[in-house]
Amino acid sequence: MDLLRRLFGWGTEPASARFTIQFPDNNTAQAVRASQDADPATIANLLRLPKPSPALVIMGGAAKMEAETVRTTRSSIEDGLSRFAQEHGVAIVDGGTTAGVMGLLGFARHRHRYDFPLVGVAPESRVEYPGHHPPTSQAALDSNHSHFVLVDGENFGAESDMLASLGWTIAGEGSQPILGVVINGGAIVKQEAHARATGKPHFPLLVLEGSGRFADDLAAAYHAGSSDDPVLRDIVQQGELHLLPANSPAESMRQWLENFFAR
Repeated sequence: MDLLRRLFGWGTEPASARFTIQFPDNNTAQAVRASQDADPATIANLLRLPKPSPALVIMGGAAKMEAETVRTTRSSIEDGLSRFAQEHGVAIVDGGTTAGVMGLLGFARHRHRYDFPLVGVAPESRVEYPGHHPPTSQAALDSNHSHFVLVDGENFGAESDMLASLGWTIAGEGSQPILGVVINGGAIVKQEAHARATGKPHFPLLVLEGSGRFADDLAAAYHAGSSDDPVLRDIVQQGELHLLPANSPAESMRQWLENFFAR
């Protein structure tokens, strides 16, 4: 683990003690506060997350995800990704708020009474939850998530490295399958996809083509084989990319995931 810490830039500063968030709808979630470079293994242990376990790391649109895109991707997310996670013991790590993709995942987990780990990672200064209402808040935590990691940092994007490193840790540093899923997204998702395609931890990316914004820009670059945008070019040339239509039947999504996680 010392080698991994040096290789990935993880710090040794411990996370805070675990605490419980009690939401108004009577849902509860376990949470920790942590520095951006805190040891993800310590966090996973504090939250008692199952590991090693297959993992999905969601890089997705939030408040700027249009209503039509939400409708287009709902089946893939609810009956595809979420159901697959439940049936195959997969942990999902995402941004943890009520917006966009994260809200869809939380709703699906609640609606079907799923119990797979759904871990939200977010900068604490930009989110609110019962008992925590900072003046800089831009979003609310989703009450249907099971766990939260609240990192320091002034803006969204501060959580990006922890999002990836926690998913990698849950997956046993590669001993279990791990997949990043790109759905919609803007500048932060672009940075996250680039980091996973060109840096460490490095893992494959599934792009939902037709989900809009960055996901569609990346899909176009993939089909072209390159791009005038150096970030997109790096992702296409150095990443392991897979594409699936955002409006695919949920069964197709589950079958694709089953094939990927069985390889």
